[in-house]
Amino acid sequence: MSAYRRWWLVAGVLLLIWGGISAATGCQPVEVVSTKARQVIVLYGFSTVEEVFNDEIFPLFRSHWLAQSGQEVTFQGVFTSSEQLSDAVIGGAPADVVILPNEWYAVWLSINGVLDEHWRALPNEGVVTRSPVVIVVRPGNPLGIKDWSDLTRPEVKLIHPDPRTSGGAQWALLAEFGAAALAEHSTPQAGYEQVRRIWANVIATPPSIREGMRVFLFGTGNALVTYEQDALLAKARGASLEIVIPPRTVVSEHVAAVVEHNVKPWEREGVNAFMDFLWSEQAQRAFTRYYFRSATDETLNDPAAGFGALAQPFTADALGGWGEAYPEIIQWTIEELLQGR
Repeated sequence: MSAYRRWWLVAGVLLLIWGGISAATGCQPVEVVSTKARQVIVLYGFSTVEEVFNDEIFPLFRSHWLAQSGQEVTFQGVFTSSEQLSDAVIGGAPADVVILPNEWYAVWLSINGVLDEHWRALPNEGVVTRSPVVIVVRPGNPLGIKDWSDLTRPEVKLIHPDPRTSGGAQWALLAEFGAAALAEHSTPQAGYEQVRRIWANVIATPPSIREGMRVFLFGTGNALVTYEQDALLAKARGASLEIVIPPRTVVSEHVAAVVEHNVKPWEREGVNAFMDFLWSEQAQRAFTRYYFRSATDETLNDPAAGFGALAQPFTADALGGWGEAYPEIIQWTIEELLQGR
């Protein structure tokens, strides 16, 4: 067998191992029937949380709640790109719980009457997991990429998820902008210039962080912007890649919330218990097993588990919060750099 055919065979096997997006990815309505003895909880989440919820969080809570209440819980999970997720829930999808890639999507759902302000009263204002934004490169890092500024070099062919559809891509823009704008003696203009130069090298804009990894593993490009979590999970499953953590990068914060008007009175106790469970030590440890950083206990983010050191991490607050960051950075990029793509 030729080396070329062997490469494609390995890539195909990796993608099979990696697993497919849920059959419900299209956000089709699901049939929901709850009774006193059995409850169905419907959860809609952004694509990269699919494995940890299906493999860990759902089974763990099912056992926990059965032992505590005697009630059996069945979960129906729908996992897709951030934009499809929000459109589906706004359009009436029967989600009891949503897992959103950033605060901006929670605000957007609130504006559209889907969420109320109760989500801010949850632990960590609803933030349930975290993950820094990183750069993924080919084995050996042949281009010597070490920082966001290296993505502006002419030889870089960058895979970057689309910020119009991906919450992870929006975090990436904050990382690219903030790395330059937050430097000592810098200005916002330096941030805009860095984003502009990075996007000059973007050759593909998949709709989600997860799709970005698929495109990269199939051999397109020589660099990818993604969550540390998705990169570590791919690497743990045999993908051939290296992870670069820039000295200054944003730490993404993912939000959980209840869609109150979809929760029937007899379902509320179970849904509330599930939400409490997400911030329990048991659940937070489960998240770290799938390479999300704990939102509640930094000691769970053990470097021995693969988490990289962060030299100068920042959050959206350093850029004025999502109320300023979205229109001034995300919307600017969409209008100035993505028209026609």
